[in-house]
Amino acid sequence: MKVTVRADHGGMRVGKGSKTDLSGSRFTVSVRTAETSALVDVAAVLLGPDGRVRSDDDFVFFNNPEGPGVELVSDAAVRLDLERVPGDVQRILVSGSTEAQGRTFGELSGLAVDVHGAESHYEFEPDGLTAETVLQVVALYRRGGGWRLDAIGQGYDGGLAAFATDHGIDVGDPGPDAAVEAPAPAAAPAPAPAADAGPPPSPVAAGPAVDFRKVKVSLTKDDPARTARIDLRKSQGEPGWVLTVGLEWDGRGASYDRGGAVTSYGSGDLDVYFFCRDEATNRYVVISGESRHRGSLGKWPFVKHSGDSKGPGRDNRPAVERVHVKPTENGDLLVNVYQSVDNGAGAIDKFGRPRVVIRYGRAEPDGLPGPDADEIVVHVGNGRNSFWATVAHIDVRDGILTVDGETRYSSLFSEVMPVLDTAGNWVQRHRSSPVGRSKRRNRGIGLTTYEGSCPAPGRRWFAG
Repeated sequence: MKVTVRADHGGMRVGKGSKTDLSGSRFTVSVRTAETSALVDVAAVLLGPDGRVRSDDDFVFFNNPEGPGVELVSDAAVRLDLERVPGDVQRILVSGSTEAQGRTFGELSGLAVDVHGAESHYEFEPDGLTAETVLQVVALYRRGGGWRLDAIGQGYDGGLAAFATDHGIDVGDPGPDAAVEAPAPAAAPAPAPAADAGPPPSPVAAGPAVDFRKVKVSLTKDDPARTARIDLRKSQGEPGWVLTVGLEWDGRGASYDRGGAVTSYGSGDLDVYFFCRDEATNRYVVISGESRHRGSLGKWPFVKHSGDSKGPGRDNRPAVERVHVKPTENGDLLVNVYQSVDNGAGAIDKFGRPRVVIRYGRAEPDGLPGPDADEIVVHVGNGRNSFWATVAHIDVRDGILTVDGETRYSSLFSEVMPVLDTAGNWVQRHRSSPVGRSKRRNRGIGLTTYEGSCPAPGRRWFAG
C-alpha cells in the first residue's frame, strides 16, 4: 500500500501489514476521515493466546468503555496503557465500525489511522475498502519482552456481530432458526410497599371491589418479584385524576453526597420511547419526545409525550421524559430506552440512578399528580452491552394497572427495538420492529417507523 505522510499530522508513515517495534507504554489509536470522525465508531478487543477474549468484558466499546489497560476516550479513539494490560492478554485488536451510521468504509474519503505515543507517532491510510462496515484497524501484540504494532487496515466481512462472535464474544444472538420471543413473565404477587405506605394493593384476582389503599412501592433490581399494581378505579369517575409514566435520570457522571443527595448533575441524554399496543386490534404506535410523534390524549393510544428532556434541568433537577396516559383504556405500554448512536459511551446505569416513575392521583396546577398520588418507582440497573433496554412493561386491564419492572435487553449490536406480540409477550427483535438510528443524521427522527401491527405468537423472524 502506498502511503503518504500528511504534513498537518506529521506521523511516521507505515505500510499496511507492516510490523513495528514500539517504545513506551502509552498510546492513543484514533481513526479520522476527511468529513468527520463521527462516521467511525472505534472499539478494542483484548485477546488471549488463542485469539479469543477471556470474557465479554474484554470487548471495549461505547457500552463498555473501559477495560484493563484500555479506555475509550471518544467515539473515534481508544487509549492504551500497556503496563496495565494483564499478562494473559497477548494481543489488543483495535477495530472501527460504520454500521450505526449506515455507511460503508468504501464511501468514506480521507480515511486515516493515527497511533500516538509519548515518543512516537505512526500514521497510515487503509485503502482497497468497498462494502465493509467493519475495519480491523491495528493490533498491538507482545513480542519477546516488548510490544509491536501491526498496521492491519483490512476490512472484515460479516459485520460487527460476526466480528465479535469470531473473537469469542457472546452477542446474545438467537440465530435465524431459534426462537426470538421471550416467554410471558410469570404472574407474581405485588411486593410489599414501604413500611409507612400501608398494605399492598389487592391483585386482580381479588374480585371486583375497588381497592382504595394508597400505593407507595419502590422496586429494585434485587427484588424477587418486580411487579406492582394500582387500582385506577379508585378515582370513581372524579375529574382531574391523571396518570403519568416517565423515565428520570440524573445525567451521566452525576455525583452524590454521603446521604445520597445529588450534589451535581452530569450531562448526557437518553432517548426514551413508549411502545403502545392495542389489545383489541394489535396495532402499535411509538410515542417519543420528537415533535412529530408525541401522541395525543384525544385519539388512540390516548398517550401524550411532554417532550425530549435534552438532559438534566436547571437547579439540580433530574432529566425527565414523561407521558400522560388516559387510564381508562386497556392496552400495553413498554418503556424502551435507546442507548446507541448519538448518546455516546455508557450503558443506562451510567446516567445517574435511572428510574421509571408511575404516578396516579389528583392533578396539581402544573397538571401532574400531587404529593398524595399513588407511586411506583422502578429502579433500573443496566450494565449490559445492548443498544435497547425495556425497563418497564405496563399493562392496563379492566381498571387495574400492573407494572412489570424487570429490565430486558435487545441482542448485542442489534438496533431493532423490542416489541410485544399479539399475546402481549415481549419480543427481543422482529422483522417488523422499528429500528433505531441517528437523530442527527435523520432530521431528528430516531426510528424507521412508528406504527404497525404486532407480530403473531409462534411466528419466528430473525432481524439483524
